[in-house]
Amino acid sequence: MRHPPAHVGVDFGTSNSAVALFDGTGEVRFAEFSLFGRPTVSYRSLLFFDPDAQEVGAPIDYAAGTQGIEAYLDAMGEGRLIQSFKSHLTSAATGRTQIGPHHLDLDDLLMLFLRRLRSSAQRSLGFAPAYAVFGRPVHFVDAQDADDDARAVRRLERAAIRAGFDEVRFALEPLGAAYHYERRLQRPELVLVADFGGGTTDFCLVRLGPERREHTAREEDIVATGGIGIAGDDLDAAIIEHVVAPALGKGSTYTSMGKDHTVPNSYYYKLSRWHLLSFLRGEKTRSELLRLSRLSHEPEAIERLIHVIEANQGFHLHKAVEQLKVRLSSADEAEFTYHDGPVDLRVRVTRRDFEAWIEPQVGQIERCLDETLAAAGFVPAQIDRVFMTGGTAFVPAVRRRFEARFGADKLRSGDELVSIASGLAVHAGQRWRAA
Repeated sequence: MRHPPAHVGVDFGTSNSAVALFDGTGEVRFAEFSLFGRPTVSYRSLLFFDPDAQEVGAPIDYAAGTQGIEAYLDAMGEGRLIQSFKSHLTSAATGRTQIGPHHLDLDDLLMLFLRRLRSSAQRSLGFAPAYAVFGRPVHFVDAQDADDDARAVRRLERAAIRAGFDEVRFALEPLGAAYHYERRLQRPELVLVADFGGGTTDFCLVRLGPERREHTAREEDIVATGGIGIAGDDLDAAIIEHVVAPALGKGSTYTSMGKDHTVPNSYYYKLSRWHLLSFLRGEKTRSELLRLSRLSHEPEAIERLIHVIEANQGFHLHKAVEQLKVRLSSADEAEFTYHDGPVDLRVRVTRRDFEAWIEPQVGQIERCLDETLAAAGFVPAQIDRVFMTGGTAFVPAVRRRFEARFGADKLRSGDELVSIASGLAVHAGQRWRAA
């Protein structure tokens, strides 16, 4: 077998993606992309389509990642923004969406994104990535069993091959983070990796150290894995449900056939979750909301909801929510602000309230952690280090749970946005070197 000159790791995330190269010098280099003229290693996991730019018989016209963000903002809310498709990978149905004359299913959308990610990485790295190790969560979002996880992996592999990769292999995302952390180790450690993504939280208990770095990962290195489909996006959803949704009519009532009814919560549930936003942009939903606004006791609130949907404001709304979450990680109180058309929100939010809203989600993450350790027959005192990666690692309510179990001195973190891609690139180099 002729060894390829370079191998990449691909962290295909729910919200952001990254590509890293483990070069011949033993260093990791990241593909860089441009966002508003500034370099970034983060490639937003989204697609943007301008229906008016599509032509019959011509290839579909679209933008992805950083260019997709720029195109979306330039279009002032017009067009179609599709994101978080990773959260749908376990679905047995592919679904279809129409963009001008083009009919696309989930597999097509996934392929289009990966094709553009690969070509954008090529411009940065100087070669077209052909051999890649993709990260995958321990359990994909909405996976009910091993068959669902296997379906998601097959779907991702097929899309990657269609996008131009010659060969694709997979490694657990927390294992990628583990290999990144391992590069700084001077002695063996039993490490618990806690990977907080956008759609999933994953745990991997693994033995790491200088000697293990010299060979490809073995089964016995991995002591235990665990995961749950609850993560950063769910914390964002809690903010939308408690701060934003009430101003858009959640909990309000309307009168129909002489009886009062509560406006269905399903609209606000979809609004609060990245991967369900696109389901609000349909003629049926629009007709339902227009009817509710006529019957509502708070018609202005329903009209604000209609505006957010029709003005395609989901991206801006979720960015404002994310900024509030970040500020509450370092302050006891922060102000949520969001303004567009008839929607004008300025709300003071305390960290105490936020932590009360996310308590159910944090509790489920905590139980998954305990179950992972218990299944392996380990207690926290036996763990040498805990490497926490991903944005949710900064949320105080989450960090306190880990400090209580393991002690603050055992916790390590860093490179939250690139640790998985970095470790996957190292793993890619090991896998093909050993082939």
